[in-house]
Amino acid sequence: MGQRLFHSTGEFLNESPHKVPVIGKSGVVICGGGPSGIMAALAASRLGAKVILIEQYGFLGGMATAGLVGPISKFNFSGKRVVSGIPEEFIQKMHAMQGAIIDLPSGNIPYDPEIYKYMAMKMLLEHGVNLLLHTRIVGSYSQKANAGKITHVLIENKSGRQAIEADYFVDCTGTGDFIARTELPWTMRSNKKGELQPMSLYFRIGGVDTSSMELLMAEDNVKYRNQDLALLLQEEMEAGRLENFGGPWVVHGSTLRPCEVSVNATRFRGNAANGFDLSEAELILRKDVFTIWNLFKEKVPAFRNAYLIDTATQVGIRETRSIIGHYTMDEEDILTPKGFPDGVAMGAHPIDIHSSQTKGQKVKFLTAPYPISFRSMHPIGSINVLAAGGSVSATRAAYASIRVQAQCMALGQAAGTAVALCLREKLPIGQLDCAFLRHNLKEAGAIL
Repeated sequence: MGQRLFHSTGEFLNESPHKVPVIGKSGVVICGGGPSGIMAALAASRLGAKVILIEQYGFLGGMATAGLVGPISKFNFSGKRVVSGIPEEFIQKMHAMQGAIIDLPSGNIPYDPEIYKYMAMKMLLEHGVNLLLHTRIVGSYSQKANAGKITHVLIENKSGRQAIEADYFVDCTGTGDFIARTELPWTMRSNKKGELQPMSLYFRIGGVDTSSMELLMAEDNVKYRNQDLALLLQEEMEAGRLENFGGPWVVHGSTLRPCEVSVNATRFRGNAANGFDLSEAELILRKDVFTIWNLFKEKVPAFRNAYLIDTATQVGIRETRSIIGHYTMDEEDILTPKGFPDGVAMGAHPIDIHSSQTKGQKVKFLTAPYPISFRSMHPIGSINVLAAGGSVSATRAAYASIRVQAQCMALGQAAGTAVALCLREKLPIGQLDCAFLRHNLKEAGAIL
């Protein structure tokens, strides 16, 4: 749809040069207020750094709140914690407000998105983090003689185009929006055919008779796909009323109240780093949500009195850009883990690749948790920029495990700690002693 209406005309406009006001200076700028960004900002501020966090929405949480992607996976492996530190503190505080279930053996965390938003904001403000909301990353500025040292991030909001100066930057946008606007190396994480994992629009339903449904993703090594609902969706595909679907997963994810479920079922093939594809995904999947919801109401007794609570603010994004880092995590690192001297976080989620062309899903369950290398967050050539969360350097298979929220949180804590230590010692990132970094992470409760 979007590509048919909008295309390059072959014409260009030359903008007149104009001055961009520098509105602030900071030790650290965090680009993106999702799971990794929240943790990065908290970690850096706790080590004394002045921190500015930039977020495109008027609230924090990223895929957890704007995308309603739940549950938060994955804090445990075989019933034992593999992620702790600031992420553990965060979910404990949500739990204290009755906003999260934190004791499932799997380490999947069903949660309330509104409590997530509030708790993230509360913790960041309590630690002196400066929040700039409703603001997009649109560019960067670097020293001409050294493209690896970024001096400013360019932003746009209701006040127009502006710049913020900082000593260190962390890209926590999930889609590499900051890195892509520097001269640092990155690539698209698609397979050889150009396919990326599909976008999905979550929605939540109330008034459901959930007495016979398995709502808690409580155990490891289970796909939790609802087979009966999948058969109904398959019939819709065969009748031409639905182009594709996944799962469906109808669970306590981004809701944890009785008689409510969150639904992960829609699928759209495209590149979420492409504005046209992203726009088309929103249009198609919002239509699909109503197709699926009405089908459930009509054909499934448990949904007879159901009502639509809400749809996510934006489509959920599984994969787009990847930095090219000093180390690239691969499938062997996930399935047959080895020790890294610079391991800064632990992964535990299966390798989980969703097909964008079919309803298929390829899953490889793990036999052990695995460490994630700090070098996978450090772009080649970067002096003062890290990437945490969705843009880490990893092959498509490896990233299909790393991409989930608990691991992004742990990587965020590592990145925020690293830039704060570099700021304190006035070091390029490449000269940071990883043993010293690991010591500080362990002191802050991280599991390595």
